[in-house]
Amino acid sequence: MSLARLFSGATGLGQLIIRQLGDVGGPPTDRVSQELDNIIAWAKASPRCIKRDTTKVDSAGVGPDVLHTFSLPANSLQTDGDYLSVWYAGAFSVSNRDKFVQAQFDGTDYENGGVFDFDASTGWAMFNRIIRLDSTHVRVSNVLIANLVSVNSANVASSQNIGGFIITRNSASIATANLNSNAVTMRVRSVVAAGAAAADVFQNLSIIELTQQ
Repeated sequence: MSLARLFSGATGLGQLIIRQLGDVGGPPTDRVSQELDNIIAWAKASPRCIKRDTTKVDSAGVGPDVLHTFSLPANSLQTDGDYLSVWYAGAFSVSNRDKFVQAQFDGTDYENGGVFDFDASTGWAMFNRIIRLDSTHVRVSNVLIANLVSVNSANVASSQNIGGFIITRNSASIATANLNSNAVTMRVRSVVAAGAAAADVFQNLSIIELTQQ
């Protein structure tokens, strides 16, 4: 729905702030209330950013090492159908070690594949929708992408695959603490095969938007 005045075309005494000395000024209180209710309804139905972070966080070793954490305040997903739009991004280092990233909502993994063989520097991005089903359950639809096409120093794309992938996952239901009364922790973690070095995986972007009814 678009934001618009309910009484923008109204004329007459009801629109005056001051009429005459001794008169009650301003529009009728019911109009003020309706305008405010309209603004509040519009704001609630519009996505709003509740977390943005461009801090680079490196993995420390084999892990799982936490790259990102956010405490979703209680009652954020307050109505069935309220949802989060989440974007995470980072990169894997140039090394011959197998690596991956995991994602959790309230301690439950919704992205947790096995490690992959990335030998070249490879960017990754993860985006998902987390929607409330009821006060103790959410559904997560998630996409994780890593480099599918390599680009050389002359900025020419190669058809050679260097371990890239697209993974899509959709959960039936994930159990959570009561969303109305409990904060929920959201995490991204790195995992690396044996012999891991620091900074084999990093994350440098997190954006979380909330849409309520």
